[in-house]
Amino acid sequence: MSTEPSILPNGLIERRPPSPLPVGPATLADVLVDGVANHPDRLALIDGDRTWTYGELDAAVADQARTSDTSGGSMWFESSGADLIIAILAAFRVGSPWFASSRKPDSLAFSGETSPVARNSPAAVAFTSGTTGEPKKVVHTHQAMLLPAALSTELEPPEPGERIGTPLDLAIANVFVLGPLSAFVRGSTFVVMDRKYASGLAEDIETHRVTRLFLVSALAHDLVVDETVSSGQLASLDRVILGGSGASPETRKGFRTKFGLRPTLSYGLSEAPTGVVRESIDDPIGSGRGFPLPHIEVDIVNPDGSQCPVGTEGEICLRPARKGAWANTWTGTLGYLGRPEATSDLFRDGLLHTGDLGKLDGDGAVSVTGRLSDVIIRGGQNIDPTNIEGQLRTIDWIEDALAVGLPDDRLGQRVGVLLVTSGRADNSKLAAVLSETTGHPIDEIAVVDSLPRNGMGKLIRGAAMDTFRQGDIVDT
Repeated sequence: MSTEPSILPNGLIERRPPSPLPVGPATLADVLVDGVANHPDRLALIDGDRTWTYGELDAAVADQARTSDTSGGSMWFESSGADLIIAILAAFRVGSPWFASSRKPDSLAFSGETSPVARNSPAAVAFTSGTTGEPKKVVHTHQAMLLPAALSTELEPPEPGERIGTPLDLAIANVFVLGPLSAFVRGSTFVVMDRKYASGLAEDIETHRVTRLFLVSALAHDLVVDETVSSGQLASLDRVILGGSGASPETRKGFRTKFGLRPTLSYGLSEAPTGVVRESIDDPIGSGRGFPLPHIEVDIVNPDGSQCPVGTEGEICLRPARKGAWANTWTGTLGYLGRPEATSDLFRDGLLHTGDLGKLDGDGAVSVTGRLSDVIIRGGQNIDPTNIEGQLRTIDWIEDALAVGLPDDRLGQRVGVLLVTSGRADNSKLAAVLSETTGHPIDEIAVVDSLPRNGMGKLIRGAAMDTFRQGDIVDT
């Protein structure tokens, strides 16, 4: 990524393969090879009452691969649970890019092309979160999909009896990477967890003795506040990683108090794929700081492309690590399928531009502070909506909050706030209370039952306009 990439008409980058990963399989077709060779009778997959050893799972994937119709090139699957996992592994084995989506895309754009199974060939098409507009199709190679799982084996070697689980949608590429793919690369057991409510999730953890859990903030919060969930039900856990929209400090402190385990925040993005910065557990909960993982380096840049001084906010940009065992093993996505201009905007000046705002501390720690496209510009003043949301959540009767910029002929934008409440102040004083708390004028308020979120728990700001009109509008 030291030079501007050559972008093909289909929107993808033409580039040489990165350096090979220092550990783990080279392609997704080989993800079960080590398990079959070294521990074929070890449990690989649990889905309710159904189980597969590594040998049995390999045979099931081979059978699926033999019967797969590859005439269309790429594949999308309507199945779920273990059946979905087997189908995806079979697609990787025959070289058909997997379209990672719960809903069938309008077009399977790789139609008619079965890719060669190689480190740098397309393996999956993920989708951006769609929080601010139409999701983009993000193409990842075999090596990009394998890197997070392989990296985890070095940073946190698997313990005997390790079981990895997540209640999140396995049809999301990042969830598949952190869930079943990570388990198989690590030689562990993956547990399918279909129940997405607190009491059911707790029962699944207890029944299947899950040791590593990947969650989003809403589920972590529910586990804390649900009085039917006991601390003993989560006693098997030794690692909880929170992705998506990070849980509040209050939720994480409550989780630690109730279950004796501190959840770890992870910052990532679809284009990476998945995590690139992990929270520092040496810092107090709520510090907002984390350190880049060994495969990447972080730059903070101004709009003109210049480097921001230490402690100054700018756009978070990524580049491959230049030193160490993981140097030059990461490239990020191949680009946005069918969107060459968007791909060109993503890769500029030798960097992958995340669109997120943040800053670097003197010790190299990264703090994520917001998103460029979310900034509200009211009468020429730049207002960070995440700051408003954080301030509002400190009010005891506000359970959740979302701030957006609403069109305004005079101001350009006015500040709108969606609230989930357990009670509220007098309507005539509500705007004044919120404005005093946040330090910003609050122009319009809607009270709703829940906030719009995607499958990864991220707030969908693009849906907020419709939600405003459906909510209990407060006269400010």
